Amino acid sequence: MEEKFKILFLPDDKEFEVTAGISVLQAAGMAGVELDGPCGGNGTCGKCRVRVMKEQGGAQWALACKTIIDRDMTVEIPQLEVSVHRKNELTLADLNVQIDSGISAKVVTVSKPSLENQHPDAKRFLIAMDNDTLELGTEVLRALPKTVRDKEAKGMVTAILCGNKVLAVEAGDTSQRLYGIAVDIGTTSVVVALMDLRSGETVAIASAGNPQTTFGADVIARIEHVMNNEDGLEVLNRRVIKTINRLTEKLAQDIGITPMEIYQMTMVGNTTMSHLFMKIDPTYLAVSPFIPVVSERVWFEARELNIEIAPQAPVYVTPSVAGYVGGDTIGVIMSTDIYQKKGIYLAIDIGTNGELVLSRDGEMASCSTAAGPAFEGAQIKFGMRAADGAIEKVTILENGEVEIGVIGNQPPKGICGSGLMDVVSEMARAGVIDSTGRLCTAENPGDLPPALQKRLGSNEEYGPYFILSFAEDNMGEEVVLTQKDVRELQLAKAALAAGIQVLLQHFNLSAQDLDEVLLAGAFGSYINKYSALGIGLLPAIDANKINSVGNAAGTGARMELISQEIRQEAEKVARRVEHLELSTRADFQEYFINCLSF
Repeated sequence: MEEKFKILFLPDDKEFEVTAGISVLQAAGMAGVELDGPCGGNGTCGKCRVRVMKEQGGAQWALACKTIIDRDMTVEIPQLEVSVHRKNELTLADLNVQIDSGISAKVVTVSKPSLENQHPDAKRFLIAMDNDTLELGTEVLRALPKTVRDKEAKGMVTAILCGNKVLAVEAGDTSQRLYGIAVDIGTTSVVVALMDLRSGETVAIASAGNPQTTFGADVIARIEHVMNNEDGLEVLNRRVIKTINRLTEKLAQDIGITPMEIYQMTMVGNTTMSHLFMKIDPTYLAVSPFIPVVSERVWFEARELNIEIAPQAPVYVTPSVAGYVGGDTIGVIMSTDIYQKKGIYLAIDIGTNGELVLSRDGEMASCSTAAGPAFEGAQIKFGMRAADGAIEKVTILENGEVEIGVIGNQPPKGICGSGLMDVVSEMARAGVIDSTGRLCTAENPGDLPPALQKRLGSNEEYGPYFILSFAEDNMGEEVVLTQKDVRELQLAKAALAAGIQVLLQHFNLSAQDLDEVLLAGAFGSYINKYSALGIGLLPAIDANKINSVGNAAGTGARMELISQEIRQEAEKVARRVEHLELSTRADFQEYFINCLSF
């Protein structure tokens, strides 16, 4: 008989019985506990660090993927959730969006039942609404008896309407509490924005890591998980829905409402994330010709997707362009307005996949490059999300001294995408790496100044590396950049740069023809454009033409949330974008090779 042990996950207080011999990371996945593991359990990313409680007291840090369960265990999972306030965020005021969410509130007084007035509750409610054609769902009918008899409200009822459908009924006048959420599901992160549907104001934003990363950092790994595991689709869907619900509840609590007072939701994400969100099999996105199940805009009631807001609230999934150009790209197009601007614009949504759109007077072509997760800190030895403790800025001075900027002014724990871009650009400029990306070594430092030479190291685990933060300056923990890290960034930037060249060639344009380059995405929000130019990620153009537009995909979702017109326009725009499939193009491979050097 197989030996069984119990594992208790903190802080969720979730106990789960597992077979001896599996890893803590595998047990977390089976138990539905969120735990980062973007390398798929290979022990290379270092992101699945947990605190394993010792039997004699105390705890020790360990990699969950390498910790085998051989006894009853208690494991504490670090909480990765953060609230975010994006820099350079496009605001709805800037975009001149006409507020018309499709959700409205009407306050009426329902007459009391009596021997003389024996109309059913629903009939008296419809009479008060002066509309006997309204659709009343089961949730509304179940709520009506107590609502219309609430002693304090004295028959006053607020009806929440979506077209001719009543979504909810509430006692008293609650018409000032009309909220929705706009959700951006990225491969690495999930961002939820809570919005006031009356004013169009973004009330608050919260984010967390996408817990699907346990099964791989990229979309292909997650599709393979679905293909190879009977419950794979269920697990990936449940994980992202749970995160959306957790963030939504947090936002609601912060402003003193309940999630049941949220009446609409919009969602953007790449095509794979959209399929997993809808619990639709994404298998055929992974094989040529990369065909999605659906690319048009679809909508559900929240309860159908287990979204814990008002049960009948409409949930709109933004349309996609192709298998690897999704609704997040449509969000970028809508929020930057490039679909109707005169001029030549290049929009780059930089994430695990790099989605690119080139617009010439509103004529658009798009492509997607498998940039990998390096830009978001994954598969980098000390990589992390842009949270407290992440190195986000790096400058190498002429004397070789290194200055770093750390989010939250804390001792550095690791490096996020913008910091990675900075340090590689600075190392290339200072000669720490050559044009091929090879690191100098302590044995062969060239003519580097002493301050840089002392930062060079090598060991069996990392190979050659560059020290960003010394152990004595950082509470005993060294933070380094390895040769492998440089290669990860090198491949990612070459893929994006090659995609840009393909789009320019498609329109018979040169980089100098571009009127503006728009950098979107979590990474694009913080990127130093001079560093991006320095490593060859972007074509050699005037830096004044390069602008960050924040989480433009999320902004597009917010625009759709408060505007029926934008939702309809997004559907039209998605069908106008020409898609270029890079995997079949010889010129992409040529450009990729040429773009590898620094």
